[in-house]
Amino acid sequence: MSEHILVGHFLTRAQAARKAGVSQAELSQRPDVLHVGGTWLPEVYFAFQFSDHGIRPDLAGAVRILHKHYDDIDIADWLARPNHHLGYVSPLHWSAMGHDPHRLSEVSRAALNGDHPTH
Repeated sequence: MSEHILVGHFLTRAQAARKAGVSQAELSQRPDVLHVGGTWLPEVYFAFQFSDHGIRPDLAGAVRILHKHYDDIDIADWLARPNHHLGYVSPLHWSAMGHDPHRLSEVSRAALNGDHPTH
């Protein structure tokens, strides 16, 4: 079993919906937002996905692309790990540095073409 890297802080569904400016029901159905939870953990949303202006579009595009084949935990792990396509900077750090979000989307597509998000 491989270990996943998950970056907190986390928000409840209600907190995340307020930050996103959408209803809780709408938030839970969005393909561009990551959450974790289940029987052993209440549903929580990764705080890094939100800014003071809502859902971060720079990350939302990559998440939407990767959701086609990967689950939320694998995507969150991919966002936190150094990526050779980004000069060994994690996608989260890449985005925080203000780099081109289109490049992040391109790298996300590469993950769909064999560059598994957890490697």
